[in-house]
Amino acid sequence: MKRSTQTFVAITLLGLLSKNALAEIAVIVDSSVSVDSVNVEQLERLYLDKPASIQASTRLTPVDQKKGSPLRKEFAEKVLGKTEAQLSRYWSRLMFSGKGQPPREFDGDAAVIREVTGSPGKVGYIDSAAVTEGTRVILRIP
Repeated sequence: MKRSTQTFVAITLLGLLSKNALAEIAVIVDSSVSVDSVNVEQLERLYLDKPASIQASTRLTPVDQKKGSPLRKEFAEKVLGKTEAQLSRYWSRLMFSGKGQPPREFDGDAAVIREVTGSPGKVGYIDSAAVTEGTRVILRIP
């Protein structure tokens, strides 16, 4: 009986630790973009190719992390309210009907930072631990 209690406690602690292991997401833009902040709803609309009501000097174009990355899964769930499978189906329907294209994908935080900071109007998301000098954060998602 004591052994099963210890196993239960260990499994519970691992579950709690894995929830805390999720990264804080930093939404970034190039320093030339005139947007100081966005909210999650605006970001969701932007990433789902819907009108987002974001006042900016340039049109914002989202970039995405590579399909299957843990950060992309977390972003999809926290911001878009979808699993990756649901997101794939969403984009398949839009592309088939000719009504939209998914954001271009990049392999990792460094690639997203290079794309966003080198392209006015691009918006992306990275692990907040990867934020570098010159990277402008407009939203942090815990």
